[in-house]
Amino acid sequence: MNMLHVVAGGHAADSLQALLADAQLAGAVLDWPDELSNGPLADADQIDPQLRIAHWQRLLRAYQPPQPDWDEAWQRQRAAACRTLLQAWEQSMPLTLWLGNHAGETLLLRMLAAQCPEQCELWVVDVSLHLDTPRPGLWAVGMYSAAELAPLAGDARLLSLPERQMLAEEWGDWQRAGDCVREVQAGRLQGRPLSCYDNVLLDGLAAHGCVGAARLVDESMRRIEHTFVSDIFLFWRVLELAEAGTLRLQTGAGQAPVLAAI
Repeated sequence: MNMLHVVAGGHAADSLQALLADAQLAGAVLDWPDELSNGPLADADQIDPQLRIAHWQRLLRAYQPPQPDWDEAWQRQRAAACRTLLQAWEQSMPLTLWLGNHAGETLLLRMLAAQCPEQCELWVVDVSLHLDTPRPGLWAVGMYSAAELAPLAGDARLLSLPERQMLAEEWGDWQRAGDCVREVQAGRLQGRPLSCYDNVLLDGLAAHGCVGAARLVDESMRRIEHTFVSDIFLFWRVLELAEAGTLRLQTGAGQAPVLAAI
């Protein structure tokens, strides 16, 4: 029976595709494009999730350099991923989710446990149980090459029905938790306010006085060592801080944005 290998992130999907091409993995690969570690989750398991779309639109409008086609491309990719999942479930195809302890990956597991029909097997490959990590305490599938992931192809674990039911209940709890940031701390998902990294950005800006937005975001990502945070999210927080008057955003035609402390 064919297996659908589900993973979050383009680099991770490319690594699994390389294993398929080299006959070290059997089945098909699905890259789930909706990173679930921030924003509302109330409709994240729907085909047309207006809350998730609005969340991604607010993130993407702030990204530098601007990516004018990202919004529509993301919606098309997500809709295609939903269709792939539905087709797999109609065929009772088993799923294997590859994950680490990235909050987005662990939430994807909970969403799949809630949505996957009972007759469809749900397997997991947890890279944190098998691979060393260059970032102490942090594992995500996208951190590893195809060669590093290859030995794990036979290490998938089948989830029992009680496990799936427990994960599904947790998914419902997070759907009701509102618009927030989610992190894995000491092995457990925790919610934090959307502003939780703002002080890291502001402290970095204060040290410079004036600095390019891209440099500040890059430095802030390096300073946030306890969890994964994306540049897309931090660019949005920079824009939110600028619109609130907490920092000054200087832009010019054809020039990269520069930030100044107030």
